[in-house]
Amino acid sequence: MIMLRIGRLVGYAVVLGFVGYQLWSTRDDLLGNIDRTGPGRCALTVVLALAGSFAGMLGWRVLLAGLGTRLPAVTASRVYFVAGLGKYLPGGLWPALAHADLARRLREPPGRLAAAFLGSVALSTVAGLIVGLIAVPSLAQDNGLWWLLVPLLALCLVPVLAPRLLTSLVGFGYRLLRRTGEPPALPSRGIVVRAAAWMALGWLITGVHFAVLVSAFATVDRASASVAVSAFVLASVAGIVAFVLPAGLGARELILGLSIGFALNKSAVITVVALRHDAHS
Repeated sequence: MIMLRIGRLVGYAVVLGFVGYQLWSTRDDLLGNIDRTGPGRCALTVVLALAGSFAGMLGWRVLLAGLGTRLPAVTASRVYFVAGLGKYLPGGLWPALAHADLARRLREPPGRLAAAFLGSVALSTVAGLIVGLIAVPSLAQDNGLWWLLVPLLALCLVPVLAPRLLTSLVGFGYRLLRRTGEPPALPSRGIVVRAAAWMALGWLITGVHFAVLVSAFATVDRASASVAVSAFVLASVAGIVAFVLPAGLGARELILGLSIGFALNKSAVITVVALRHDAHS
């Protein structure tokens, strides 16, 4: 346990030190790039990021309703986004604990809200991987090896089409949370598919907000826009997987930087990644 904490502290130091160095080394161009982005484009990215997050919330709400708890949209938004603040803490399980705590205030079964959250994380990851593959045709024009990702699509569909497997994943999360009893069985396939569809829509919208930022520094056509959307979504999924760091700190930024580095200069890459973080946080 002590070694894990030390490892996390070292990880924070390395990531923050690297980010700080990159910001400092491009400080002369950074302000100019931000001005080039413009307030209108920045406002649009914020609106798109909020809309994408709201769609993700609706997916979680569909799962929760399928488990037996129907919350008004306003109440559901408050629970989802307040509990979501826990993602900025290391460990990745704080949002689930926050859902359970907020459930008590609503006089709902804590395990039900925690199960809906864990199920939504699994479904969101699956939906993100599926959306992330939309750029494969464009990428494969330069390198046919990208087609090897297509079998991953079929694998991603398994949890959506087989709710029992998704229930097993939620059960694993239950054990990580050290909760007693069995987790609630997740709803029918139709409800799971509806929830996944909302989450896929959310990923698409938030991916577009990243493409809008990139358009400030490069010409964006249909092919490059699909690459930008896919890059953002896959980077965000990597952030979910890298749960030992708060909000996937570093993992998302690294993948985003690598994915657009071929088209933009260093200072533009840093500006886009930094503004994306501000708009989506």
